Amino acid sequence: MVVASVFAYVALGAGFFTTQKTEQTIYSAVQQVGSVVQVVEPVMIQASADGQHVQYIVVMVKVPQDGTDIDAERFVVTVSTAESMQTYTGTARWRPIGGGGGTGMPVFWQMQIPLFQADDPTLPGDLLIGQNQRFFVEMKPLDAVPCTVERTAPAGMSPGSWHEV
Repeated sequence: MVVASVFAYVALGAGFFTTQKTEQTIYSAVQQVGSVVQVVEPVMIQASADGQHVQYIVVMVKVPQDGTDIDAERFVVTVSTAESMQTYTGTARWRPIGGGGGTGMPVFWQMQIPLFQADDPTLPGDLLIGQNQRFFVEMKPLDAVPCTVERTAPAGMSPGSWHEV
């Protein structure tokens, strides 16, 4: 009887220890997820002047749930297709939107990504995304989890028109 009681006590103690470690792991995961930027739908694209390619991609992100502001200078954004890739850094393409309920910090940030060198001379070349072509936008903050968006350019784009993707 004594041996069974001691065994039950040890088993319960191990169960409580495991439960506590699981709670700590879940709490840590929730904190890390809270520091991730979230893409706000829809992602928009603008067709080129001839309607055959994407000229701009516009992505809006929401600030992390923990209330910290986004440091756009620390983001590396990569746009890629199966054939090519373009990387963007710096704050020139980012724009804050909205105030954060008395904190004065923006709630959303919008990034307009040019794909043609004619629109942004700092680009090394044009990134061509044609009609019905799949592309990826990856946003990598230096101190948080990256966020990747996969979309397909619409078929039959009208010249200069905007489309939700």
